[in-house]
Amino acid sequence: MIRSINKILAFTLCACLTLFTACEIEEVIDPNNPSLDGVLNDASQSEIQSLITGLEAAHRGYFNNATTMFGTFGREVWPYFGSDPRFQQDWLGTNISETYPDFFASAGTYTTPYQTVRQANVLIQSAENASVLTSEQLNGVTGFAKTLEAFQYIWPLMQQYNNGIRFDVDEPLNPGPFLDYDDALAAIRMLLDEGNSDLNNAGSSFFFDLTSGFSGFNDPDGMQQVNRAIAARLALYAEDYQGALTALNNSFMDLNVTESTSEKMNIGPAHVYGEAPDINNPLFYPLDQSTNTILIVHPALIEDALPGDARLNKFAERVNNPVQNSGITDANGNQLLGRYQDARWATNTSPIPFIRNEELILIYAEANAQLGNVTEAVDAINTVRNTWGLDDYDGATDTESLIDEILFQRRYSLWAEAGHRWIDLRRTGRLNSDYIDLRDTGNIFTQVARRTSETNWENRNG
Repeated sequence: MIRSINKILAFTLCACLTLFTACEIEEVIDPNNPSLDGVLNDASQSEIQSLITGLEAAHRGYFNNATTMFGTFGREVWPYFGSDPRFQQDWLGTNISETYPDFFASAGTYTTPYQTVRQANVLIQSAENASVLTSEQLNGVTGFAKTLEAFQYIWPLMQQYNNGIRFDVDEPLNPGPFLDYDDALAAIRMLLDEGNSDLNNAGSSFFFDLTSGFSGFNDPDGMQQVNRAIAARLALYAEDYQGALTALNNSFMDLNVTESTSEKMNIGPAHVYGEAPDINNPLFYPLDQSTNTILIVHPALIEDALPGDARLNKFAERVNNPVQNSGITDANGNQLLGRYQDARWATNTSPIPFIRNEELILIYAEANAQLGNVTEAVDAINTVRNTWGLDDYDGATDTESLIDEILFQRRYSLWAEAGHRWIDLRRTGRLNSDYIDLRDTGNIFTQVARRTSETNWENRNG
């Protein structure tokens, strides 16, 4: 039976709190929730379930920061957040030319994913020490955990980029060295491959329950398809284009999409949300209501769109309540109004996909373009264009022209889905004012500075 995060939040809180405040938790005798020692030493199936639920809940933590901060860097969005001027001044770079250690409101794509990695490591260790699990059941747990753990490493690496990240963090007081971008990507891909191998030996079903976010993917075969979808994204980042195509062949990619079957673009696993004590969908804002805190569609998205593109339905005009913020102005000091908002979410508990068929089709197009398979690349581009009411692509078919077209399609297809635009422009050498609209008089950031705690740790132990 699939459970909702809201229904089993008690398990989640136990799992997460046990990880990060273990000493305090273990001083209290709680007959209903396991201690860290309890789950690490011959855990029961119900305790393993608790940790899995906690991992899936923590798995959502990166998304808001990736969408809002990375999205601001790539000018997909403007942050009309009235609580602190640094959302505009620092994220847009209107008063700074480069980021700084402990950059404002950046923990969500650094420390938060590492906490989730730690949760996955505890789950793996607990499963390995649990005598109640069969070999297939153990592989199911470790395959699921490694898949989500690998996905979490993406976010600190995308934030830090050339600074590199720590990958070996199983021992919090004895972390491994920093790996540069390429080595970190290789390590994440290897972990993902390990998870895929485990899932391949996990039998036909899981003994544990997942939320409705994994509906259709809640068995070893389905989770392998998710694993390979993530592997395709990472292969693209690593410029391993044949590897991306190989991974796609074993993912849930479906190229048979048309305008009448556009819902197939959204096939994929999702983060689920609920009412308190769970958390709401972080991107939901009531339509056209008076507010000083809202994520706004960058106006260039509206201005640059092709006529008839149905993806513009993602955006709702704020007819009665355009917003303004003194930190978002043009070169003459005039405040730039926020006129469009996100219109994708019906309620504050709507699920958010974290990797979708539409992204996989665009990865397929890009990998083929880079490999010189022009016909396959253009066919995939046209699948996306035609699905959203646009005519076939009729531009140049040299590699750079095709990549420009694919990035244009990714800009609209993957808008505000964890900061693709910033990452895409950087990895393709296009992170410049030709592609980034700077009417807000801000700056373009390539990465976020290394955190002070990391630098202090290096200095102390170097």
